[in-house]
Amino acid sequence: MLSTDVLIIGGGLAGLSAAKALEGKKDYLVAERENRPGGLAATLKKGPFLFDYSGHLLHLRWPETSRFILDALGGNCARVKRDARVFAHGAWTPYPFQANLRALPPRVKSECVSGFLAAYAARQAQAAGKAPPRGNKPEVFTRWTRRVFGDGISKHFMLPYNAKLWQYPLERLTTEWCAPFVPMPSPETVLKGAYGGKPEILGYNTVFNYPKRGGIGALPAALARDLKGLRLGLEVESLDLKKGVANVKHFGPVHFKRLINTSPLKYFVESAADAPAAVRRAAAGLRHNTVYVLNLGVKGVKSPMHWGYFPGPEFLFYRTGIATNFSKALAPRGCASFYIEIATPGSPLDLASAEAAAIKGLKACGLIKSAGQIVEKLWLKIPCAYVIYNRERAAALPVIFDWFKARKAFSIGRYGAWKYSFMEESVKEGLEAAAAILKK
Repeated sequence: MLSTDVLIIGGGLAGLSAAKALEGKKDYLVAERENRPGGLAATLKKGPFLFDYSGHLLHLRWPETSRFILDALGGNCARVKRDARVFAHGAWTPYPFQANLRALPPRVKSECVSGFLAAYAARQAQAAGKAPPRGNKPEVFTRWTRRVFGDGISKHFMLPYNAKLWQYPLERLTTEWCAPFVPMPSPETVLKGAYGGKPEILGYNTVFNYPKRGGIGALPAALARDLKGLRLGLEVESLDLKKGVANVKHFGPVHFKRLINTSPLKYFVESAADAPAAVRRAAAGLRHNTVYVLNLGVKGVKSPMHWGYFPGPEFLFYRTGIATNFSKALAPRGCASFYIEIATPGSPLDLASAEAAAIKGLKACGLIKSAGQIVEKLWLKIPCAYVIYNRERAAALPVIFDWFKARKAFSIGRYGAWKYSFMEESVKEGLEAAAAILKK
């Protein structure tokens, strides 16, 4: 019977980072169900192309984790200045939409600017005590975007784009995720972006890092190197936190003293035999969407854009990116690598019709001229993609995490913590969980 001090469920960035910090200091076992490390931070080869699971970029902001990541990659990392855009009303405008309205038709531009200024004035009046307070409940997205950006920007970008992305009623979607992911321009910035001056580069991802070679999968491959406790193809089917026993498919029981979970929280609770009824009820209310990613190898593409957003109903996808503008090494000379993201509420997608619609959309916005340019295709599915922020989530997480705390266990990373986050944050949480265990 196998036993270990620390069982880590999932060999993605959070689990690998925790293992790296424990290496040589504490006995551990990483159970990764795939036959490769990395989770969704993976790169797959199809023909001569390398395709990531969607756009995975490194946004480095903390000194310790930045050093950890860059040290792991060695010299295999480039720093890139973002070129992100929005295609709306038949034209490309720089991202973020709310700060770069100049390319829009005059009527739309006027509606967006006047709506933003009216919303700003209302917020200033509220701050001065001339308007009633909003209360303490989590604010829903429809109310928040109109209060912050006004009716015009909400109508032409915020509402249609986020409806596509989340696949969830926006009048129930809450806004705890918005900072730092939604840039908040000043009135001066909005006016300048609409009527003159250079495009405003705002947001948490104005620059990013990306491996020069090997795609984003180069990072988990580097972290996994020399990890003695990493076991691939090991799937935890069920466990009992109180007893410290996990049942591994085709393997048997594994005894552990401490646990770090990085798998999706909702499904982890379902697999835990000792989860109390209140915890099970809380987890049952957690929701997420599903994202299908169509990767295309395309010849003859000239655009320098990194990625673009598509709020319009004429486009099935909400976002597409050109990964070869992160790294030319992802495709043969003269070819580009596209990723096209389509969200569903969890329902299956008709891949044939979706592919036809995606290619039609790429032609409509001018990224390709004909389907004859496409030389390679690869569909990838992310069953648990974006976790849904709603009042049920806000009520459920304290109940679930109190149970983890009582069992001296950790649930971390984008899916273990059930949140919208970025890769460096997953690394940070892995290092922090390991540090907490080593203190005991």
